[in-house]
Amino acid sequence: MRNTKKPILSKEEIIGLLMITPALAVLALVYFYPLGYNIDLSFSNWPIKEGLPKYYVGLDNYMRLFSDRDFQTVIVNTLFFTALSVPTELFIGLGIALLLNRELKGKTVFITLLALPMIVAPVVAALAWKWLYFYDYGALNYVLSFVGIQPIRWMSDVNYAIYSIIIADIWTTTPFMMLILYAGLQMIPTQLYEAARMDGASQWHIFWRITLPSLKSVLAVALMIRTIDAFTKLFDIVYIITGGGPGYATEVLPTFGYKEAFTFFELGRSAAITMITLLISAVMVVIILRSSRRK
Repeated sequence: MRNTKKPILSKEEIIGLLMITPALAVLALVYFYPLGYNIDLSFSNWPIKEGLPKYYVGLDNYMRLFSDRDFQTVIVNTLFFTALSVPTELFIGLGIALLLNRELKGKTVFITLLALPMIVAPVVAALAWKWLYFYDYGALNYVLSFVGIQPIRWMSDVNYAIYSIIIADIWTTTPFMMLILYAGLQMIPTQLYEAARMDGASQWHIFWRITLPSLKSVLAVALMIRTIDAFTKLFDIVYIITGGGPGYATEVLPTFGYKEAFTFFELGRSAAITMITLLISAVMVVIILRSSRRK
């Protein structure tokens, strides 16, 4: 009796899987293995300075972190930075994108110039802003002196330090928001605008009823990417401009984790900080995605 049972995978599907196997192997090597190793290390203590082997401590690293007031301050700083910088970048980027979404002469030149801060390497941008913020000979205090404002200690005053980081980050990453939202605006059919104008809709009504709903998915993607960046890629700008100081005023999760690993050699705590950062980022992404799916 002939076996009429169909194979689980067709010949074409098997060939397809074989073709992507090398890519999956590379992905596992450069992503999943480090992630698994970091998870393992976060449950361990490794007295590397004493030359002792690694041993497991369970949830001790996490418990110590959440009971550490300095770490609590770091989490608050990171959340405050994200809550202030990301929406500001979104609003400014959307405003510029709306201005560019018109018939303008030399639009390509404007877009290129506005995108330059994003092209500059983060280290170079951070160094430039650090020079601007210097108390004695910084350009920012020099300009403020012309309007009678006393010099401000942008990098060493606890009342201004976090805002100096936020301003520098907004300058660096707003072009990303502008470009992705401008691309989204270009995808909206012009027929929708023409029909709305024929019905006598105002510009404000068109924005709220057509433009914003059409950009919903693009806004979600932009917010998601920038939120992840705010939690994971803040190291350069903070470490160069303030070093996390004064005290812990500008310390954020990436710089705190770096210092735990390479200053205090607390590799287990540093790995736990990385995992907490990853989990917080994941929660933020889930919130953004769920909010974007609401009608």
